[in-house]
Parts: sequence; structure tokens; C-alpha cells
Amino acid sequence: MTPHRDGSSVRFVIVAVLLALAAAGAMVVFLEVQYTGEALFWPKTPPVPFFTLILTTVGGLAVGLCLHVFGDHVQLLQQALTEFRKTGRFEPRHLPAGLLAIYLSLVFGASLGPEVAAIDLGGSMGTLAGDRLKHEVRRLATVGIVGSLIGFGVYLGLTRTTGGALYPLPPMGEILPLYLLYAAVLGLVGAGAGVLFIAAFHLFSRMMEPLAGQYLVRGAAGGIGLGIAATAFPLVLFSGQNEFVTVLETGVAAGAVALLLLAAAKILASTWCMATVFKGGPVFPLIFAGGTLGVAVSVLFPFIPPAVAVPAVMAGMIICVLKMPAVVIPIVALVFLQWEILIVVTVAAVAGYYATRSVMMFPPESEGEGAG
Repeated sequence: MTPHRDGSSVRFVIVAVLLALAAAGAMVVFLEVQYTGEALFWPKTPPVPFFTLILTTVGGLAVGLCLHVFGDHVQLLQQALTEFRKTGRFEPRHLPAGLLAIYLSLVFGASLGPEVAAIDLGGSMGTLAGDRLKHEVRRLATVGIVGSLIGFGVYLGLTRTTGGALYPLPPMGEILPLYLLYAAVLGLVGAGAGVLFIAAFHLFSRMMEPLAGQYLVRGAAGGIGLGIAATAFPLVLFSGQNEFVTVLETGVAAGAVALLLLAAAKILASTWCMATVFKGGPVFPLIFAGGTLGVAVSVLFPFIPPAVAVPAVMAGMIICVLKMPAVVIPIVALVFLQWEILIVVTVAAVAGYYATRSVMMFPPESEGEGAG
């Protein structure tokens, strides 16, 4: 290797390390500001009647106004990743307005997660670094994404329980062969719920087609719909990251019917948000909906341990929507931090993936198009 190449390699490593640290720090700051905003806007006791409906409607209008003024440059998670695979870059000039739209969506209670912020933030920072160096744009954008996701993970780690798991479950105990059969069947159950998620998104997207470009009207519709759902089922607000802990603590007492209705409400609220103007990702909403269905299964069939039912249904649902086994399996396993759950998650994810691999949220010919 020539001295020039040695110097370039060293410079790339230094830039990559600094970029990853900066992206991780930026994501931690974004999440802290987000949760501070949520605490500011959402008091524990509603000060006026229909407070939830009022606030979500104001939020929808705020996001709609942001898109009207700055344009809609925030894609949904799968679209953003597909576009990156094609072009190898993000557009840094769209980042400030995009983060504002995502931030307003999240603090006003949109039933979506912040993972799109992580992808856009890290990818744009990496693209900017690559543009400045005039090479390695794709690699540096990837480094930026990894860095922001690490920051995401670090921040989530601060909210974990003493045992380390984001969602602790009773130990499974001995892994019986029958449990793997349960995992396969429940992976199909979760995949079926994922099909409903995709169908709801397609339905709501078609409903919004006549309002393309009318961001304020769509924002009002999005906020009103979310407010109605959240008035009936308050746990559908926000990403579901913290709300699923409540489901684990109170789900058995609530009963299977209430859990099934809650999961359905989360699916409808999340897909309605995605189809209107709210910006955010589907991962934590899918974790919430799939996990809630898993708790319902455990209530209906007590002979299936929660450590089998919850991660199996969750994995099947997420894999159906995201179609990324190499990403979904470790994510679901890591939120529970029980090594034996990895086997259950793998079996369920494989079953769900092959059963629904032809069911796409974004058909190949439309991938990469804007969310509208």
C-alpha cells in the first residue's frame, strides 16, 4: 500500500470514528429533547375535556404546516432505506425541516417511533462528511446511520430495568420441543396481524390520495383520527416503547378481549398516522401491537408461557412488515435479553417471513417514491 493510500485510510478511520460519535451524540440529544417536549405538552391530568383530541389535532395541523412551508422530504422507513440502497446518500439540506416534522409528530403523540429520525440524522451527517471529503459517501453515510442507532440504543439502555431487559418476561425455563411448534404457529399469527397492518396502511393511503399536497387538511384529519383512537385507548399514543411496559404489567388483569382491541387500535392509529402527515417509524408500534397480541395469546392459552407467546407473535408481525430477518431477529431478542428467547424468535420470524414474503407494504415498482 502506498503512503498516499495509507494516509487516506487513516484519515477515513479518524473521520468515521468522529462521525459515529457525533451521530450517536446527536441522536441522544434528539431523544432527550423529544421526551422533554412530550412531558411539557402532556400533563398527567388533562386540564380540559377532550384534551387528547385537541392536542393531537393541533399537532396534526402543526406538522401539516411544517410540510406546507418546507415541503415533504421525510420518507417512511422502508422507503428511505430502499432509496439509500439505490443512491448511496441522503440529502443533508432536507435534514433540519425533516427533523422538525418528525419532532412535532412525536411530541404531539403520533403513534410512531423515532427510528426514522435516527436513519435520516445519521445518514445525512455521513453524506455531508462524504461530500466534504469528496469520496466514500455511501460508506460514511452507513457509518453515520450505525452511529445514530448506537446512540438510540444507548439512550434506550438508560430506561432499562435493573435486570437489563427493556421488556422483562418471566423466565421460560426448560426449552421444550413443543415450544418451538408454538413459536412457529404464533409466528404465523403475528404475520397475519402484519398483513392487517399493511392492508390498513394501503386503505388509508388510498383514502388520502385525493388530498395529495393538501397538508393542512390531511394534518387535521390525521390529528382528529389519532385523537379519537387515543381517547378510547390512551395507550395508542406515542411509539409504544414505554406503553408496552404497562401492557405487560396490567394485561392479564385487563383480559384477552381488551388486549385484542388495544392491538387493533394501535394498528389503525399507527397506519393512519403514516398515511396522513405524521412522520416516524413503525418498529416500536409493531413491537407494541405484536407484543400485546402475544400477551392476549398467553391469557387465552395459559399453557403457552409468555416468554414464548409474546416474542413469537411480535417477531412474526415485525418480519411481515419489514421483511428484514437479519435486523428483526436480534432486535426482538435484545429487548427481552433471555438467550433462550432467541430460538423462539428465530423460529417465529422464519415462519412469518416465508408465509408472507409476497405481501409487501411497498411493491418493488413503488419503492423509493415519497410518502406524499
